[in-house]
Amino acid sequence: MKLLDWQKKENINTLIELAEKLGVTDTSNPSRLVHRWLNGESIPRKKQLEKIKEVTNGQVTPNDFFS
Repeated sequence: MKLLDWQKKENINTLIELAEKLGVTDTSNPSRLVHRWLNGESIPRKKQLEKIKEVTNGQVTPNDFFS
C-alpha cells in the first residue's frame, strides 16, 4: 500500500499530522519531507522506512516506495 493510500485510510488530513504520526521530528520542515515522500520526489531513509512499516502495522513497506 502506498503511504498516500494509508494516509487517506487513516483519515489523516494534514501533512504535519502525518509527520507527527510517523515520528518525523528531526528535520526543520517535517511537512515538506513527508510531502516529498507522498509525491515520490524522495525515498525515506532506512530508519524512516522501518518506522513507517512499524506505525502502519506493515501496511506500508519499504518496497511500496520502489514500485
